[in-house]
Amino acid sequence: MNIVPLKYSNVAFAVGLAQEMHKLSTFDADGPPFDWDYTYANMERTITDTQYYFRLAFNEDGYHGAVCGRVMPYYFSPKLQGIEEAWYVREGTPNRAQVATALMMGFVDWCIDAQGALMVQSGDIAAINSLGVDTLYKHLGFKRYGSAYKYTRVA
Repeated sequence: MNIVPLKYSNVAFAVGLAQEMHKLSTFDADGPPFDWDYTYANMERTITDTQYYFRLAFNEDGYHGAVCGRVMPYYFSPKLQGIEEAWYVREGTPNRAQVATALMMGFVDWCIDAQGALMVQSGDIAAINSLGVDTLYKHLGFKRYGSAYKYTRVA
């Protein structure tokens, strides 16, 4: 397993993983359709953003996982918090939980150790495998922190 930063040379692979995740998630069921060009441009912009973290996991079979997020001030304080925006490892990946752990803990370490964040906020809004994800979060030392809700206007 290798973990590498997002670079101009691997953006297309990252977009492919994002498209995979989107198709498996609640986003595909009732969110906007996946837009390859928009996602590609959005990812490219983050490459030089020092407040943004994006790492990909790969092995001899190719890219199979990613995590990305940012640090930003709390709404009510200038202190920083880490916000995970996507975390995905393809089903069937050898040692999937180990890969997912390496990706997430790399992000956590970057947020807290390198950026000085007080905490990292992450959550399962994709609902791909909620029970497994919940178990992994607990194993990694995350604690339940509120809940998330979604409202979609029905025409």
